[in-house]
Amino acid sequence: MMMNISMKMRACIMHAAFLCTALAPRAYAQESVKPSLVPVAEVRKSADRATSVNVDMQIGYGQYNNVLSGVSLSNEQEDAVYLVSASLKRSDDFGYNNTVYRNSSYSEDRIGYTGNFNMSESWRALVDADVYNDSRGMINNSVFSREEKNEAKISFKNVYKLSNQFEGFFSVGGGEYTHRLRPMDPSDRVEGRVAFSSGSVGGEYIWSASNRIRGKSEVGYYNYRGDAPDDAYSSTEIVDDFNLTKNVGLSLGLAADFNRDSSPLVFPNLVMTLKGFEHASFSISYRYDLIPFQPEVFYLEQKYILPELALPPSRVHHGEVKCELRFNDSVSIKASGVGERGDHFYNYRTAPGDVLETFTMPVTHFMGKLDLGFVLFDRLLEMLLGYEYNRYLASEHVTYRPMHKISGSIAYTGKLWRFEWGNKLMSVVYTDPETKERLNGTVIGTLALQRKMMDSFFAFMRAENIYNYRYNLREGYPEPGITVLFGTRILI
Repeated sequence: MMMNISMKMRACIMHAAFLCTALAPRAYAQESVKPSLVPVAEVRKSADRATSVNVDMQIGYGQYNNVLSGVSLSNEQEDAVYLVSASLKRSDDFGYNNTVYRNSSYSEDRIGYTGNFNMSESWRALVDADVYNDSRGMINNSVFSREEKNEAKISFKNVYKLSNQFEGFFSVGGGEYTHRLRPMDPSDRVEGRVAFSSGSVGGEYIWSASNRIRGKSEVGYYNYRGDAPDDAYSSTEIVDDFNLTKNVGLSLGLAADFNRDSSPLVFPNLVMTLKGFEHASFSISYRYDLIPFQPEVFYLEQKYILPELALPPSRVHHGEVKCELRFNDSVSIKASGVGERGDHFYNYRTAPGDVLETFTMPVTHFMGKLDLGFVLFDRLLEMLLGYEYNRYLASEHVTYRPMHKISGSIAYTGKLWRFEWGNKLMSVVYTDPETKERLNGTVIGTLALQRKMMDSFFAFMRAENIYNYRYNLREGYPEPGITVLFGTRILI
C-alpha cells in the first residue's frame, strides 16, 4: 500500500507542476475556462532531462493591466518528493467593449507547499501548506468598496506500516480564515474571522486477500472571533471491505458523528462495487452523515458574501451511483447520479448592502453527471465533453446554482504548436429564494495558442470570454468582456 501511495504522490507532483499556474478560483461561479498551455508530454520530456528537479515558470500580460504569473519547483529524490508553487493573477478595473467598470479591479494569489518524505522503510510523513488571498472591488456598491478573503492552513500526516497486514496513521492540522467587507464609511466595517484545527487517527488491517477492516476517528474545533460561540465536532467510522465474489465487493460500515450544535448521530453505511471487468466498473453507495459547516471552504465558492460563520451542521442522506467505461485507452465514459436530503442546506439571499447572506433550509437535491473523453491519433487530438444536471426540491428557490452546466474542450498537440478551445455553458439561476427573479445563462469561451520557440521555451496567447458575452455571475456585478493576454513559459 505504501508503494501505491508513493507512486500516486509522485504522479500528483508531476501534474501539479504542470497545472499549478491555472489560477481560476475554486468554484464554477468564479472560474473561466482556462486551457492548459503546456501538455503533459512536454512536462514528461523535461522530467527525462532532469529527473530530480523540475521548474515551471509562466508570465503573461494583457488588457486592463492584467498580469498572470506563476512558478513551481518540484524535486524528486529517492526518499522525498515535494512541490513548492506560487501564483498571482491581478487586473486593474476591467470592462465590456468601451465601458470600464469603476472599482472592479481584483487580485488573487496563492502560495503552496506539498511534501512526501519516506523517513524509514515503515514511516512516511506528508506535509501540506497553503496560503490564499483574494481582493476584489465591488463596482457600484454604495455601502462596501471591496471584499477580501484570506486563508492560511497547514497539515501534517504520518503513516506507519507496522506489519505486512497493518498500517496506521495520525494527522494534525489547522489554520485561519478571514473575510472582510471594506465599507465606504469606516464605522460600517464587517469582518468575520475563524481559527480552526483538526486531528485524526486511523488505520487498516488486511485479514486476507478478500477482506480488510479500516477505521478512522477525527475531531475538529472552530474558534470564532466575535460573539458567536465556538464549535466542535467529531466523527468515527469503522468499515469492513470484503469480496462476495471475484467481481462483487461490499463495504459495510458504522459511523458515529457528534457536533456541539446538534444531537449525536449513529448510522450504518453501505457501498457495493462491481469490479474486475476489463472495460467497466460500477458502484452504488449510501451514507447518512452529520456534516459540520466549514466556512473556510463554503465562502470561497461565491463572491460578495456577508460572512456569517457559525451556521449549524447538516444531517445528510447521501446516495450515489457511479459507472466508468474505458475502450482501448482512447475513449472513456464516466457517469454518476447523486441523491441527497439535508435538513440544513446552505442557501443565499440578498442582504442590505447588496451582499449575500447565508441561511439554511431543508432541501432534496438530485444530480446527474456525464463526462466523455476522446484521445485520438496517438494523443495528437483530445476532446472532452461534460454535462451536469441539478434538481432541487425545496419550499423556496435555491439561488445561484444553475440547473444545467455544459463544458467542452478540443486540444491539438503537435511538435511545435498547441491549440486549445474550451467552452462552458451555464443555465439561468435564481437570485432570490422567494421570487422568480433570475440571471440569464452564460456562455464562456476561451482560446489558447502556444508555440514552442526553442527547447524548454514557449510563447503563448490566451483569450478569455472570446465571444465577448455580456454576463453576470452575481446580480449587479458584471464580469469582463473579451480579454487577451500574451506571455512566455519556461519549463526546465
